[in-house]
Formats: sequence, C-alpha cells, structure tokens
Amino acid sequence: MQRKRTLALLLVICLFAMIFTACGGSSSPSPASSAASPDSATSPSPAAPSAPSEKPTVTLWTTGSQNLSDLFTKAIEEYNSLPDAKCKMELQFLMSGTGDTVLYDRLAAAFKSNQTDAGFDIIAENSTSLFNYEAVAGSPDVFLPVDFPKIPNFANVQVETAFHKDKSVPYRITTVVFAYDEERLPNPPKTWDELLVWVKKNPGRFAYNPPASGGAGAGFVRTAVYRTLPKEAWTSDDPKWMEQWGAGMQYLTDLHPHLYSSGGSVVYPNKNQGTIDLLINKEVDIIPAWADQIMQNIDQGTLPVTTKMTNFDIPLSGTDVVFTFPSVGSHQEEAYDFVNFMLSPQGQKLCLETIFAVPVIDISGIDSPAKAAVEGLDISNMSIIALGDLGSELNDKWDAEIATLG
Repeated sequence: MQRKRTLALLLVICLFAMIFTACGGSSSPSPASSAASPDSATSPSPAAPSAPSEKPTVTLWTTGSQNLSDLFTKAIEEYNSLPDAKCKMELQFLMSGTGDTVLYDRLAAAFKSNQTDAGFDIIAENSTSLFNYEAVAGSPDVFLPVDFPKIPNFANVQVETAFHKDKSVPYRITTVVFAYDEERLPNPPKTWDELLVWVKKNPGRFAYNPPASGGAGAGFVRTAVYRTLPKEAWTSDDPKWMEQWGAGMQYLTDLHPHLYSSGGSVVYPNKNQGTIDLLINKEVDIIPAWADQIMQNIDQGTLPVTTKMTNFDIPLSGTDVVFTFPSVGSHQEEAYDFVNFMLSPQGQKLCLETIFAVPVIDISGIDSPAKAAVEGLDISNMSIIALGDLGSELNDKWDAEIATLG
C-alpha cells in the first residue's frame, strides 16, 4: 500500500513539471528568439528628428511721433505671424525731440569702437537726415550697401531716395502738397505761374505758414525759391547758391499783398495746423500742407471728403523715408525679408492707413479706401530739397524780407 502511495505522489509531481514547462515557465530564451540578425546587431536606433533652428532676432530702430511707433508695432506683429517669415522682428523706438540725436550718437559710438553685432540691424529714417548719421560717425561706411535682388518688391518702388541710392530702400513718402476743396475750387492751378495769377484774381483765398514755424510753409518757400535753380543746388549747403535766391524771393514778394488777411493786414498763420484751420473754416480755398495731415483731417471728419490734394509741374518738396542697414548690425540677409514685406501691397496699406503715408508703389495694387486721397499725386516726380544750414539762412531771409512787408 505504501508503495502505491509513493508511485501516485511521483506521478503527480511529474504532471506538474510538464504543465510548468509547457506554460513557458523557463526564463531562458529559445535559440531562435535569442539569435540576433546582423542588421540588428550593427545598426543604431533611428535618431530623433532635430528641432527646427530658431529664427534670428532682427532689431529695427526708429525715431518720431507716436504714430510711427504704432505703425511698426502693427507691421512687426503682422510680419512675425507669417509662417515663412525669415526672422523675428523687434522694435526699438525713440520719441522725436532728442531721440534722433541719441540714435545717431549711439550708432556712431558703436561704429567708432568697431562693433559688429551692436543690435542696430535696421534703421528707418528720413533720407535727408541720414547724412547727419554719416557726419557724426565720420564715415560713409557706417551704412552697408543693399543687395537689391534679395528684395524682390523693390522693383515696384516708384521713387528715388535722396540718400545714397545703393545704401537705402524707400518705404514711404512724406511730402507737402496743395490741398483744396474741389467744390469751391473745381479747377485748381497746375503751375507756379498759374498760382500767382489765381491768387491775384482771388485775393485773400490763399495762405501759407512762415517757413520757420512748420514744414509745410518751409516746403512752399524752399520750392518757390529753388524751382528755378539747378537740381544740384537742391541738395547742397554751399553758400554760393544764396546769390541765386533773388527770383524766388521776388515771387514770394509778388504773392504777399494778395494773401489771406485779417483786419486789413496780411496774416501768415502760425504753424502747419494754423493754415489747415483756415481751410477747415473755409476762409481760404487752397493751401500748402503735409499730405498725411490732410488725410488725417479727412479721416477725422474735420475736412470734408471733397478735399483733394495736387501738386504742380515742379512739386512741393518732401522727403522719402527709408530703411538702411548699419555696418555695426547683423542678420542683414534675414532683415531683407522684413523690408520686402513693407514694400508689398500689404505693408504699404499699413503705412497708408496707420499714419496716412504716401505709398512708394503704384496705389492701384493697394486695397484700401484711403488711397482715394492720394490718387492725384505723381510720386515719381517728387521734389527733395535738403539745404543743411542754408535752410536756416533762407528762413532768416524770409523773416527779414517777406514777413516785414506789412
């Protein structure tokens, strides 16, 4: 009996052993599963995809009024949101007054200390002001030449800069125009000679502000004087040109007795806005004024929509505003992409609608109701008069010889 029990116990133990083996209880892999193929033994694991390289930051510097800060804040926001933008733009803005002096002093200091990555990647500035930057830096090499083929939209620009043409890219225009109400003046003068005739026939209906009190009056006086001088004189500070001011000063003398008057005396309104106020109040019919100020007043409803702008055979003076690339900056290649955006219809629309700037491209490609105000302007024929210290001399001469006529 004992023998039978022992055999039964052994049978049960063998049965459990067989079940454990069949269920894979062994921790040793089979030869087939443990044999590695040559490929798996020598090939590394696939590398994780690399993260996209970070876009470089390009810094734009400019100085001016708050509306200019508003413009570039909007433009940079739109540009940075583009999926194919080649850089990340940021703005450094200095309020006008001392801002321009601070900017070219800082740029000159960086240039003179031979810096190459000083954070001044692009500067937006009036073309005529950039000569001051060169003077303070003591060298024209403070700005780099532009590789224009890398800015495809430059092909659509219709104006030439007053600064070095190989070193600057115009992106907007600020110019003095003749503003008038077409309901009261359906056929405005078209030449300087016609203006004199019209003013004499319509005494008291034309006005301009003293040249030292605002750019609109200065633009009128400078163009009246320099329109008969050689073009080389228009951007010269050589005192020799003062000898040829006589004809222009005589023109202003002939206009004087027929200008806007009050209390029996000719009145030159104070500052640019003073002249615009006369047009708003219908006390005059035509005035010289900054184009952006006229468009702003139309937009605000202080001037009627019948207000139009025009220029003569020799236009009133203005200036182009440009981008330029300091030699102390970096990422010029990527910065070209932002400049190209600003020259696109989208960028030009921002300039027109935000600060009422005159576009530098054909306005037919800009989708904006604001373009109606500038449709009569021929920007390809804009006058630029940069006189340096002679500008102050001309203002003084006007004060002495015209303002005192009584």
